[in-house]
Amino acid sequence: MVLTRRSGVLGLALGFVLGCVFLAGCDQSLFDANGAAKGGDDDTVVPETCPDPCVADAAGDFDGSSGGTGNHWRYLDDHRNRTWKPMMADGTAMTGEDQGNQITTCAARPDAPACKALPNALLVSAAGATSNADPAIELTSDTAQVIKLSIRAYVPSGDDQIVRVYRNSREDVLYTGTATAETVLDQAVTIDALAGDRFLVALAPTAKGSSDVGLHVFVNAAGKVFPSTCQVAVSFTAAAGNTVDNLCGGDFTHALWDGNKDTAPALAPGPYTELGQAGDFTADNYFRGTAPLDKSHDTTLQFWVRWRQAVPLYDDAWVFSDLDYNSANSVGLGVGIRNLSPPTLEVAVCDTTMPGCWRDIAYPSDGSWQFLRVVHTDGNINVCLNGVRKTSFPAAAGALQSTFAPNFGNNHQFLPQGAFFDGELDDVRVFTGALPCE
Repeated sequence: MVLTRRSGVLGLALGFVLGCVFLAGCDQSLFDANGAAKGGDDDTVVPETCPDPCVADAAGDFDGSSGGTGNHWRYLDDHRNRTWKPMMADGTAMTGEDQGNQITTCAARPDAPACKALPNALLVSAAGATSNADPAIELTSDTAQVIKLSIRAYVPSGDDQIVRVYRNSREDVLYTGTATAETVLDQAVTIDALAGDRFLVALAPTAKGSSDVGLHVFVNAAGKVFPSTCQVAVSFTAAAGNTVDNLCGGDFTHALWDGNKDTAPALAPGPYTELGQAGDFTADNYFRGTAPLDKSHDTTLQFWVRWRQAVPLYDDAWVFSDLDYNSANSVGLGVGIRNLSPPTLEVAVCDTTMPGCWRDIAYPSDGSWQFLRVVHTDGNINVCLNGVRKTSFPAAAGALQSTFAPNFGNNHQFLPQGAFFDGELDDVRVFTGALPCE
């Protein structure tokens, strides 16, 4: 079903999962300057009004209530620590705990300088980095569909302002742009919207804030079939029998390595409340996938992981793997946690006895949740932990292709064979295309 603003149901995401959509031989990034897709839709010019059929218009839907028209929106203090608090309605504005964080519209303030550049926009004020929060708007996807999002920002004067778009939490950043005074920042992208995803646009200054920054957020139906770029989306919240749902493909089956017996998975609280349940792994437990992934183009793997402890006698606890040494021209990808002192997180595209095709990065030993993103693009593997790039190393285009389906919690080929991950895993996603690594 294609949703419109009149339907009262919002199937929306600001996820920016762009490019490589049905394009044979595509090796492009998910993002290009001003949203222009190489060989894809011509998004170089962001529209001044919400294109037809319009799913949502952030400024047009702002009516001074806590949810906006249709109760589609939330206006939030983003505390930068995976917690959010609703702003308070204050006449024709929403105001945060720090009154320097405020959201209103050009309809209420038509003489604001930004409204001359972006008529009928939101007006967003940010107190700055010394505040305990940033102003953000949030929408939640009620269904799975492919949509097109256009965003425009205009700072009337003063310091540059960072515009951040993210899914569910700031670590899962989807776009970061710098809005410079008296210059319109614009971006238009086509995205896969997953049911239940929360997508946020925040004004997130790294220094001084700004008053009355103009902001347009338009969303319209893309006319594409879902999923377009999503290959894996496993949240672990919906477990039935011995399987967990993959919202973008074949489901994953929970099993015991010893005896290869399928069993019901265990669940535990995820990294924060809004993300729901996570998969709970102890030694000998793992999930096997249904079919090999298509990693012939640029690819993004990401997930939340919490490592509790090492399994005695074993060096590596493999969290994700489709490593494949049977194929002549490709080797797959493995991510594990090594039982060293201190522990390290290992990303490998080869047998780790071979030089140059794996990397270890420092991994916290305090049992905390970590967000990992591994991006294969432009002949390199880029590894980001919690939104910060930690390392890069070369890997030829197509090298991550595998004849194996991916597994969570064990490795197909390394000896000793077994499932040695003791911890938790959540929100595993694989996309065709390259999301930003920082």
